[in-house]
Amino acid sequence: MNVVTILQAKATFVVLQVLDFFTTMFAFHVGAFEVNPLVAHLNLLFGPVGGVLASKVIAVVIALGVRKRLWIVNVFYVGVVCWNVVILSLLSIVRH
Repeated sequence: MNVVTILQAKATFVVLQVLDFFTTMFAFHVGAFEVNPLVAHLNLLFGPVGGVLASKVIAVVIALGVRKRLWIVNVFYVGVVCWNVVILSLLSIVRH
C-alpha cells in the first residue's frame, strides 16, 4: 500500500467522522438516542455534543496510527452515516 492510498483512506475516515458527528447531532435534535454503549457513556460524562465529539477525537487518534485495512473501517462508517440518515428520515416522517 502506498503513501497516497494511506493518506486518502485517513482523509476519508476523518470526513466520515465529521459526517457521523453532524448526522448524530441532528438525530439527537429530532429525538434519537445513542445506541453505542461507549458513546452513550461519554454522553453521560460530557453531554451529547461533548460525548460524541470525544468519541470522534478518540477514533481519529486511533486511525492516525493505522497503516493497513482502514478501508474496512471506512466501509463500516459509510454504513453508520447511512443508518443515521435513515433514522433522520424516519423521525422526520413521524414528526410530520
